[in-house]
Amino acid sequence: MKRNTPIYIAALIAGICCIVASFFFKSEEVKTVSGVLLGVGAGLFGMGVAQLYMKRFEFKHPEHAKQTEIELKDERNTMIRYRAKAKAGDITQWLIMGIAYLSILISAPLWVTLAIVAVFLAHTVIGLYYMNKYQNEM
Repeated sequence: MKRNTPIYIAALIAGICCIVASFFFKSEEVKTVSGVLLGVGAGLFGMGVAQLYMKRFEFKHPEHAKQTEIELKDERNTMIRYRAKAKAGDITQWLIMGIAYLSILISAPLWVTLAIVAVFLAHTVIGLYYMNKYQNEM
């Protein structure tokens, strides 16, 4: 697999910069900014380290990298991945509605419930759009 090393190094450096920057926001008013910077920084740092490690691993074990590439492009594995994504999407859709009902039960603000329902509707509309699109392509 081809991996773009400069992008992962940049993500690693950006993650470190975000983590360091988060320590400069100490006042109570900007505590959320500090938390967001820390979270984004940790995510970028982790992604950069993991991707660079995988690139090194593939360089040391080219036979494993080649086998992984073959398995990734295999039609049967691709079909299995798509079916798994579809099932996960169905489950997620109903979990979103469960969260909407829970927000009603705990008397959350109306905008929270409406935002959750909007996400559910967007998921449904996007699903219908792609079903129609792929049906017309075949």
